[in-house]
Amino acid sequence: MALALIAGGAVLGVVRWRIQQRSFSAATLVECLPPDQAIHVYLNVASLRDSGLLDLLAGSKAAEEPDYKRFVDQTGFDYRTDLDEVAAAFIRGSVYMAVRGHFDWKKLNAYAESQGGACRNTICEMPASDGNRHISFYPIRSNVLALAVSLEQRGVNMIGPEQWSNPPRLPPEPVWISAPSFVFADVKDLPEGTHAFLSPLAAAQKATFSIGPDGNQLRIRAEVLCNSAAEAASLAAQLTKSTELLNQMLARDQMTPNPRDLSSVLSGGKFEQRDNHVLGAWPLDRRFVEAVAGQ
Repeated sequence: MALALIAGGAVLGVVRWRIQQRSFSAATLVECLPPDQAIHVYLNVASLRDSGLLDLLAGSKAAEEPDYKRFVDQTGFDYRTDLDEVAAAFIRGSVYMAVRGHFDWKKLNAYAESQGGACRNTICEMPASDGNRHISFYPIRSNVLALAVSLEQRGVNMIGPEQWSNPPRLPPEPVWISAPSFVFADVKDLPEGTHAFLSPLAAAQKATFSIGPDGNQLRIRAEVLCNSAAEAASLAAQLTKSTELLNQMLARDQMTPNPRDLSSVLSGGKFEQRDNHVLGAWPLDRRFVEAVAGQ
């Protein structure tokens, strides 16, 4: 029995050592998340901070919610300065995240307990603000936090290294979102101007949208995985036609796309087919980002 306990402890020690030694790249963070039927999102917050975009998107510190200010005061964690990368998976109302940053674990544990939660065996859990869900977290390593907001009291057990059977193929941009096709079956809650571009994606396998620099401006890039090359060719033609129709409508009404308006983004779309993929790109003026951020 003692030998079994020693062996088990040794195995756990090796596993923990491997986790601590592993370099946590963007792909490593994503591989900590549930892989199936999820919307995956990634943000390289450090890159956004260095480019000035984080301050633009976050707005004034004076406008932050009182609850968040109390969280910062009690935990010492402020995403503006302490957050470096976030990978998240959204599944049926639950959120699972792997976060790289700078954490004061004692303060985080004390915060969970002050909110009516508890910490046991490195896992902390506490009730979420809506009363039906739970927040749980634990340190994957000293600078990587696993965090879940879910119906399960310890939903964070869904998060851990090397969960994907095949390593994810990630865009190089600092911000991206990848979604399975069923997400696009109902787009009525999205801006009306986007419907003609997003609804056709319901027939594909999945779509990934990323945002990154393009000279002095920004660019949205899309990669859509289709079931066949023929379907990819048809989708590229459909998206090109929708873009041409939008530009014809603007010309008919003698309107110039407003750089602070969605029309300036959608009217500049370009699409091409490569085998069973469709690649798309849209220019993203920083003035549009300012308008969305309410600047």
